Amino acid sequence: MSNRLTSSTQDTHTHMSPTWILAIDFGTSNSAAAHSGATSGSIETLSLSHTSNLMPSSVYVAAPDRISVGEPARNLAQQNPTGFVASPKRLITGAPTTVIAGYTMPSALPVAAVMSAIISRGKAAHAGQLPTQVVLTHPEAWAPQQVGVLVEAAMRAGIDGSRISTISEPRAAAAHYSRSHAMQPGARIAVFDFGGGTLDIAVLTVTGPNAFQVIAARGDNGLGGKNIDALIQRWVEQRLADRDPELVEWLRRRAPVDVVQSLQESIRSAKELLSEAPSATITINNTPQGRQTLQITRDEFDELIAPAAEQALRLTRATLLDAGITHPEQLTALYLTGGSSRIPLIQQRLGEVGPVATLDDPKTVVAQGALVTAVGDRGVDTRERPAAPTAAELMTPPTQQAPGGRYQSGASQAPPGQQRVAPTPSPTPASSGGRKWGRLALIGVAVVALIGIVVGGIALVNRSSGDDNPNQAAGSSTAAAQTAANGSAIITDEKQLYNLLPSALQDGVEDCRKSDFTQSGALTLMCNIKKDGSLASFFAKQSYGGIDAFISFYSDSTKVQSTITSLRNGTLSNGKGTLVEDSARVSAAEIADDTATKSATATYANTSNNLGMTIFGLASIDDGKTFLSRSGLIS
Repeated sequence: MSNRLTSSTQDTHTHMSPTWILAIDFGTSNSAAAHSGATSGSIETLSLSHTSNLMPSSVYVAAPDRISVGEPARNLAQQNPTGFVASPKRLITGAPTTVIAGYTMPSALPVAAVMSAIISRGKAAHAGQLPTQVVLTHPEAWAPQQVGVLVEAAMRAGIDGSRISTISEPRAAAAHYSRSHAMQPGARIAVFDFGGGTLDIAVLTVTGPNAFQVIAARGDNGLGGKNIDALIQRWVEQRLADRDPELVEWLRRRAPVDVVQSLQESIRSAKELLSEAPSATITINNTPQGRQTLQITRDEFDELIAPAAEQALRLTRATLLDAGITHPEQLTALYLTGGSSRIPLIQQRLGEVGPVATLDDPKTVVAQGALVTAVGDRGVDTRERPAAPTAAELMTPPTQQAPGGRYQSGASQAPPGQQRVAPTPSPTPASSGGRKWGRLALIGVAVVALIGIVVGGIALVNRSSGDDNPNQAAGSSTAAAQTAANGSAIITDEKQLYNLLPSALQDGVEDCRKSDFTQSGALTLMCNIKKDGSLASFFAKQSYGGIDAFISFYSDSTKVQSTITSLRNGTLSNGKGTLVEDSARVSAAEIADDTATKSATATYANTSNNLGMTIFGLASIDDGKTFLSRSGLIS
């Protein structure tokens, strides 16, 4: 489905009969929705395709006013991957704009395309009427600015801001399960949300009918179903290497996009089948040697994912300890949600820390629970929503620090209520309108410097304090770019800088930490390449005397402009390196052999987001080219 989106339009239907409510769970990999049934009025899962209650959250940006979503987006990516974003949820960082396919656009725009498609499905089930209320779910640790992007997206999709409310995902899941299990006030439950891109765990105390207080929460933005997919893909490559090493080389570096996507889909299907069956088949189509098939058993799968299961268990134990729970009997139930929670080994390991409970489809329980909070069902009371936060409240950095996870935002103490977000003008291509948005961003910086409220562009706020480990940074999650005395746009906040990395690169790194500052004062972060990640194969195994290969990166407009000029002039390596650029000439990199370490090093700069980077330990120049493409740095 392709959606033509403009600035926010308001619902002008004042007499809607029948009235209905929609809940949207916008996920990293897939989105789900629930609605009050057209005939029964009860809570029902909304079908988002002819065959499924789920819809891929993927988007394909042909232009800012032509965004395809779901399966059509995946199909278009096979023809031209430049505008494809597999997980637009990762774009929600609190920043007002993002860059896709050379277009600078509001961060809410690709999200609005997904919501518009979901709302259209709901309207089709309700005689073309818009919902009278929309409930949006979000991670517990999201900052108000991130929640605000969701709200703005719904407004862009045609919903009046006064009809939008929000609820955190663990609260929604708890509300869903409370429909079937009456719980007394004081009972403590945990929600284990293992989705496609993240793992989130929350411990809640029951305070009343359909009322919960979050007393502990942790998360890991680097652990999810996609990590498990990457482990299976490495297993596939190892098995193929036993048959034909040249085939693996072709698959890693020269395979067409449609072959790679087909393999990834086969891996996902096999993973899901292994939750029910003792074995599954993985297929690689259209290879130079013809169709290839591999069979993976449940035992092999369990062995592959054992470290991930152990990591999830450790995070769960830590969250329970944060809540003062030291014995399984102190927990009334450990509820599972998210598609990856179906994996038998995950459920088996979680049984060590609490009574595991599953109901219905774990992929849709959050959407159903969000609807419970709005309409009430089977004796569950409808509760009044909090008043809308002011603009100043929306821009106040959260102060509560999440105890775990990578770059967690401050955990909210209560679910945000209805929120209004001012509509943002529609974007235009980077070749012309991109410059316009850049000028608006600079104006926004000046205004923020004077009044401290985001109007557009870059927000000027204080650095987070008291936490030198970016993997645990939580407090000032929305702190952003600063402007140095020389006029250089820089970033000094760990989370803001980390979120500039493409999602594929975020998935491929670990152990990020502060390492330095540029001459202008911009923070520099260093991250190791995951040894078991999807990008590890492009790095030399023994680079730097056995120390893991790594990246070092910063955001400093002055340094990036200087670097990209040097890259194009060939002055960094005296013309000995290989230059790689994107088609829009927004980003460039030079890859050069390093004879001392028997590896290659790449220097990268991107003028659209002022991201500069050095990649150490690449296996070769050709590996560097593929890494730049697969990581999303150059498309």
